[in-house]
Amino acid sequence: MSMMIPDNDNSAAPQPYTNKIAEAIVRLHRRGSSSHLTQLLSKIKPVELAGILDSFPEHKASELFTLISPPSHAARVLGEMDINHRKYILSHCGVDQAVTVLACLPTEVRQLRISELDADVAKRLTDAVRQELQQDEVEKLLQYENNTAGSIMTTSFFSMPESTTAAAAIQSVQGLSSYESVFYLYVVDDDQRLVGVCSLRKLILADPDKPLKEFTHSRLIKVHVDTPQGVVANQISRYRLLAMPVVDDLGTLVGQITVDDLIDVIQDEHTSSLMKMVGIDSKNTDVLAQSPFQIFRDRVPWLISAFIAYLLISAILDGFEETLSAVVQLAFFFPVVIGMSGNAGSQTGTVVVRGLALGTIHNSHFFKLLFKELGVNLIQGVVYGSCLAIAAYAIFRNHLLSMTVGPALMFNIIAAAAIAMSLPFFFKKIGADPAVAAGPLALAFIDMVGSINYLVIAFFVFKL
Repeated sequence: MSMMIPDNDNSAAPQPYTNKIAEAIVRLHRRGSSSHLTQLLSKIKPVELAGILDSFPEHKASELFTLISPPSHAARVLGEMDINHRKYILSHCGVDQAVTVLACLPTEVRQLRISELDADVAKRLTDAVRQELQQDEVEKLLQYENNTAGSIMTTSFFSMPESTTAAAAIQSVQGLSSYESVFYLYVVDDDQRLVGVCSLRKLILADPDKPLKEFTHSRLIKVHVDTPQGVVANQISRYRLLAMPVVDDLGTLVGQITVDDLIDVIQDEHTSSLMKMVGIDSKNTDVLAQSPFQIFRDRVPWLISAFIAYLLISAILDGFEETLSAVVQLAFFFPVVIGMSGNAGSQTGTVVVRGLALGTIHNSHFFKLLFKELGVNLIQGVVYGSCLAIAAYAIFRNHLLSMTVGPALMFNIIAAAAIAMSLPFFFKKIGADPAVAAGPLALAFIDMVGSINYLVIAFFVFKL
């Protein structure tokens, strides 16, 4: 429905207009040409349009304000208007339109505008805006893929233009409502691109007249909306942050992720890694809620891989049938040699997978960590190998058997370390989850190499 100013209403022209634009607005309004008037209002700069609206009585300014589009333009105009006109418009333009306009404002500015109103109106608009923002936030988050920074971020954050003085920024912080979670002050340019960050402590200690750009950190940790949530968790943990800013392709600040947002994420990531390390790739960790068939379906893929690997081990053992038949005692120590190497490999694999998951280990650390793990397992191999050689001689009084099982266990433990070290890095390089490398398939591979090593050493020691 069009809004018209009657020709006989003297308030239609409260002051002599100083430019043709103001005259055109009055003329179009009187004719009821709402569509043309909306097009004209959208092209006028906010400062100029605010001055024109302030020249009208409050109820007439409110009628014109309802025709301003888009809402973001109306929000900028509202900020330039006289406070009395602004209060009247927000109180009388209708809750829906007031909420739409207020939702376009930064949090701190929106709270300031609402605080200017009467208590009843302020409460009504606050509740309506909060509901609108929650719905809008959900819709925005749904556009991002699951398990990314965009899907878990909150669009509620505290940002100020880089030209803002420290005093003005502190005043804005004091005007925030109690439910706002403010950890850092994010500094943006005129296009809302993130250019820096400032802690509240540094803000309070700064010279009140200094603009934010002079004392904020320009080298800040931030993530893209498409960054996997596991990477975000690692970054926050690594740099001990309370919150992480999220930007889009243009570098525009679109949200933040707080430590509270990541508690469930970290728990899920940890549970997922543990499941994959034992060969279970399941989204549902509630065993009581699953049927036996569902549990079987989740666990069977990697067990099939391990089953095939152990079949190959059986084929290898068949190839060394004569060796095992000639020295039956070799079979007696087979579980010890293979089992101990598998356990040593599991220890190394767990350390590496955890380091890669937490971000404390990177690809550049491969050789340094490899030599360290080889050194550790060399010591373990010598200790356990010597103990096994002594035990073998004590039981069977066979020095050749001792010369077989002792070195075999030592070499197998060292080989297990190399395998358990290499597989997680390889999986990560090809884009797979490193946790899979510590599962049944890795253990089967270690057992296969260990079996070959044990039987080859026995073959040469006994000269079979």
